[in-house]
Amino acid sequence: MSPAAKASEAAPSLPESLEEYLGEVAPEDRPDALHQVFYGFYTRVAIIDRTTYELADWAKTDGAAIAAEAGGLAEALRDNALFVGQDLFASRMRTMSAMGYIAKRLRSVLNGAPPSKPFTLSVAIAFDQASGQLRPYDLSRPGEHPELPYDPLTYDPNDE
Repeated sequence: MSPAAKASEAAPSLPESLEEYLGEVAPEDRPDALHQVFYGFYTRVAIIDRTTYELADWAKTDGAAIAAEAGGLAEALRDNALFVGQDLFASRMRTMSAMGYIAKRLRSVLNGAPPSKPFTLSVAIAFDQASGQLRPYDLSRPGEHPELPYDPLTYDPNDE
């Protein structure tokens, strides 16, 4: 078996792993489970955003000072920071796409009806650029963090 085939077997796709997970959740609890998975990915975006923020800050301060003294290493430092930034951006885009898939799956499970019982998750974690910190946001107060969606029932990453 080729290494690619082995890797494919080892890492199921998001739809495959989500369906396996949902198969173990009672049907009446699936909307809540999907809501929680959505905000798990939401937290991943927060971590990526904070890391990107810290990388940019490092490049402006420490990275610039090191590059000024390191001579020939300056270009390598810039190249590496750029590579890491590109990788973070790609990871953020994949995560937002996963959030879109989960939101779509949640809407499908609900079949256009409102949830039969309230979601149990009440707080989301997002990156607050003003403070440079991850912080909790109350899900009952939409709009507190406008860069990210609060409602997986209406979220579509292609709507922008």
